[in-house]
Amino acid sequence: MYKVVIVDDEPIIRFGLKSSINWERENLFLIGDFSNGKQALEAIEAAGQVDILITDIKMPVMDGLTLMKKALEINPMLKVVLVSSYNEFDYAREGLTYGAMDYILKPTLEPEAFCETIQKCVKKIVEEQTIKKKLDSVERTNHFRERKKVEQEVKRVLLQKHREINIGHLVDMFQTPFIVVCLKMKQIDKVEEEYGFLYKSLIFEEIQGRFYKDREEGISIQIGESELLFFIKNTCNPLTDIHRLKEEVEKETVVSFSFGYEVVTDCKDLVIGYERSVLASQRHFFYQQTNTFVYKHPVEEFVHPLSLQELKELLTNVDMENVPIFLDERLKQWQSEQMKPADIKKEACDILTTLFVERIEYSFLIDRCTEIKRSESLYDLYEYLLKEIAECDQYITNQKTKSNTDNELLSKALDFIHKHYTQELTLQHVADHIHISRNYFSILFKRFIGQNFIDYVIELRIKKARELLIYTSLKVYEVAGNAGFNDVKYFSKLFKKVTGSSPGDFRMQHQK
Repeated sequence: MYKVVIVDDEPIIRFGLKSSINWERENLFLIGDFSNGKQALEAIEAAGQVDILITDIKMPVMDGLTLMKKALEINPMLKVVLVSSYNEFDYAREGLTYGAMDYILKPTLEPEAFCETIQKCVKKIVEEQTIKKKLDSVERTNHFRERKKVEQEVKRVLLQKHREINIGHLVDMFQTPFIVVCLKMKQIDKVEEEYGFLYKSLIFEEIQGRFYKDREEGISIQIGESELLFFIKNTCNPLTDIHRLKEEVEKETVVSFSFGYEVVTDCKDLVIGYERSVLASQRHFFYQQTNTFVYKHPVEEFVHPLSLQELKELLTNVDMENVPIFLDERLKQWQSEQMKPADIKKEACDILTTLFVERIEYSFLIDRCTEIKRSESLYDLYEYLLKEIAECDQYITNQKTKSNTDNELLSKALDFIHKHYTQELTLQHVADHIHISRNYFSILFKRFIGQNFIDYVIELRIKKARELLIYTSLKVYEVAGNAGFNDVKYFSKLFKKVTGSSPGDFRMQHQK
């Protein structure tokens, strides 16, 4: 069983988390629940091996982020879920950067969503254990074992952000100068919408596998759900080296990526190189048509976003017709690169909230803000913000003359999905069928069903594929087609990731 620790200074939250899950059924063992990080850390040290840590961010004695860092020193494979409030998003984001699996919001805590988050952690643990077994069979040479050893060492260094480190054996692997490259997946929402959330991990596994197969030097580390970090030797021109890496990546997938890099001339600057490569990759937010970025030293101090009070004062007497004028002025400031992308997204969400918080339920606005924060470019954010403002305005009008309830709309959508899931089916198809906007249907579906539309469809297709494998003699590619998958290679990998067996093995096991 996988061992779990819960930490929160609010007894009612701890009780809610404990009672939300059937621990034994989920193959979990709850070591205990604690009111602060210090008590939890002592329990983790005593337990020897803890697999999942569920912790509040703000706590007395020792906060959640400090606990997370110390616990990851004990077990780098630990899966961490952060518990936060709306006003702690920046801390949650920092925790995700350190390696947290996910975060949950106290005001919207639902047992089903929490259970799904924990199941996601368990699935990741199982995946990593499976990957480890595969790697153990592949690690046949001392050179490859040394690279993996260095990879773990670099992970530790980056996690702890030690600027003064004992470089020791890292020097041999990182003969200077070397390049730190941050590979960031673009159009993440579109990828998840079309292929499901598991697709990203499949792609990254293939990219890393190709990297270690094709290169005798360098390492690759996954940071977050949408980013890969590479440490490669600078052979001549950095752009030439990155172009080669780009070609290697494109062999594995048609998904687009942005590349941020920094050249490091001293191994002691390992952490600085990592941080700068990440910042460089974020410049794609300002230059949508460019894919490769070198770190750029900031000319001036970053400008802070407008506060909620400032926005309230500026927008209180502004008519809806004049809002675009106000946004045009803010766009000029955003385009200057004097604000961080995260701060621009926060300000955009605050603008939307300020305009409609007294006229639309807050949960609806939170859903909209979540979509805004996923914008990958300034252009997309600006266009999306304008669209959201228009749709919120229209939503207010529609609520007055609404003839169908959300339940009726969803029921009609589910009926359509279950009749057509083995055919080409997109979010837009279903939204058009029930005559609402694509964005609103996406929010409505997630709110009522608790998962993304495409993941729901994939579950139906996998279930259909299981039935066809057991009760028919169709070939695997025919099963894939009849279940709604156009790509048999993708189907086979996804099927194995979901069920733990390849389609052929699954058929042999169950037909017996």
